[in-house]
Amino acid sequence: METLLILGCGYVGEKLAVAAAAEGMRVIATTRNKHRADALAGIGIEAVIVPSPADLAATLLAEVDAVVDSIPLTRSEGGLYASQLNWLTQLAPGLTNTKWAGYLSTTGVYGDAGGAWVDEAYPCHPSSARGGERLKAEQCWLESGLPAEVFRLAGIYGPERNILGWLKEGGYKAVAWQPAHWSNRIHVDDIVAALMAAMHAPVMGRIVNLADDEPLPHSEYVTQLASLIGAPAPEILSPERGERELTPMALEFFRDNKRISNRLLHRELLPNLKYPSFRDAVSELMQHERLLFC
Repeated sequence: METLLILGCGYVGEKLAVAAAAEGMRVIATTRNKHRADALAGIGIEAVIVPSPADLAATLLAEVDAVVDSIPLTRSEGGLYASQLNWLTQLAPGLTNTKWAGYLSTTGVYGDAGGAWVDEAYPCHPSSARGGERLKAEQCWLESGLPAEVFRLAGIYGPERNILGWLKEGGYKAVAWQPAHWSNRIHVDDIVAALMAAMHAPVMGRIVNLADDEPLPHSEYVTQLASLIGAPAPEILSPERGERELTPMALEFFRDNKRISNRLLHRELLPNLKYPSFRDAVSELMQHERLLFC
């Protein structure tokens, strides 16, 4: 792979861009605003400002070996929707030399599993509109005719994207669901490592869960994390109080109950994670936070 195109270069995309550039790849990233383009250019990434991937030049697309779609759902008056349904059929024919494509989806496509272990063969029954739209975007990529793979990401965390600051402020609230509602996390470095491994050994049509080795109920996760960083203990709410006091978005995120299996990730891409548990990342995250405020 010589040229990587990242569509919608946000948090994960930027980390991937840096890793790919370090391996000598040319990295092109799309964005919709000049401020973001300037920031990407500042770290050596070729930024292209376009309102839609369909607007990319044919000459540029013909040079692309690998493409990653990390474009989030688009908000409209009718709610959130997967924009891939609008532009992917126009983009795909121009990617004439692409050997690998990856779409960054979410484990939210599975919906609620009642606490069961969920692998890639588990039926998808999204319990939210977000999960439903992500599933549509997955299908667009898998049916695009490109050598595409789908990566279903658990809750992403890492430097600049974690809840350490919220916990330190105190007053963090989590719900003790009955029965407990399980969820997984994944460090951004492990996401990038998995994507780089897949890029170098493509499997068209593959779907892979990207999650760490330790699912936990969110209330247990934040309680343990607060203790590790010396923050005030979170306030643990009853399900009834949680329904009254948390935002609809928070309730939507934490209502699903499933434990994500990462056996395929270990078997085919990463035998070992850099951060198999959030505990393995705490000291580095705290050090990064200290450097930010020095």
